[in-house]
Amino acid sequence: MEDFETFKASRLKIDPSSRQMTDHQWKQSYAANRSARERVGINADSDGRGNKRQKSKPVNSSANDSLIGASQRPNTVSGPSNLRQLVRQQSAYADLRLIIDILAWVAIALFLLIAVISMFFYTSAPVAIIALLWAGVQIIGVVVARLLVHVVVDIPDIALHQSLQKSTAKPLIT
Repeated sequence: MEDFETFKASRLKIDPSSRQMTDHQWKQSYAANRSARERVGINADSDGRGNKRQKSKPVNSSANDSLIGASQRPNTVSGPSNLRQLVRQQSAYADLRLIIDILAWVAIALFLLIAVISMFFYTSAPVAIIALLWAGVQIIGVVVARLLVHVVVDIPDIALHQSLQKSTAKPLIT
């Protein structure tokens, strides 16, 4: 990862208005840049060029943490969402996920079509309402089944992701 002076020089080339920034603003900007690079997973060797997505190891995480303000730290609520997005971006099952989505939409359309056609054949209002309610229950079932199947498909990817995290973590030797 680039050092502070290299970051400052490249930022000044890109944005001349950054000359007006104070030292504190520069430190905040550098910390935000490092934090974003770590979250995205840009390796120190790739330096942002190319499309390598590997887990980078912070060089000096204690100095980095002191520069990051509390408002810039990721909250714990978005943690599972970020993990899900990261795992799904790197998943080998993207095609299976697409097939599941297509089948779910086809099933929903089919249940809606059946409900509309059955409305033409039922002459009493209570029977027609029951047919519509039953179609609603079937559609809810399809949506829930789709979400559950996505969870089942994510399980191997999350397990692989966690095992890679454990294997790349350095044990603390004191």
